[in-house]
Amino acid sequence: MFYLIYVSSAAKLMSAEELLVILRCARDNNKKSNITGILLYQDGTFMQMLEGKEQAVMEMYKKIRNDSRHKGLIRTLTGNIKERNFEDWSMGFCNMDEAEGCGNYQDYLYNNLLLRSFKSDAQEAYKFMLMFNKIN
Repeated sequence: MFYLIYVSSAAKLMSAEELLVILRCARDNNKKSNITGILLYQDGTFMQMLEGKEQAVMEMYKKIRNDSRHKGLIRTLTGNIKERNFEDWSMGFCNMDEAEGCGNYQDYLYNNLLLRSFKSDAQEAYKFMLMFNKIN
């Protein structure tokens, strides 16, 4: 099993409705490619973990890189794992601007955690993403 984490900037700030469109599309595409993961959004920044077969994940990442809703993609970390971290989700989601549906992570949110800060700290990005695998 292969995983990839990236951070990117939204081409513009996204409304809740626009984020739901992205989420629905991601879930449909991921189901077709047997990819799981989570997408986080905060103040114009996306952070996503994709997991699945390496070829499928890399093909999906290529599509994401070509999506005009993103800019400045930085592949933060890739690697192999024994099993999926998000096996029950074609794509989990947390809009950190609203903090609802993000589980008990308000401490991070209220301490001014910025997703873009993970661009340079790959191991912390991985640990942070894994905390979300318990969100319903």
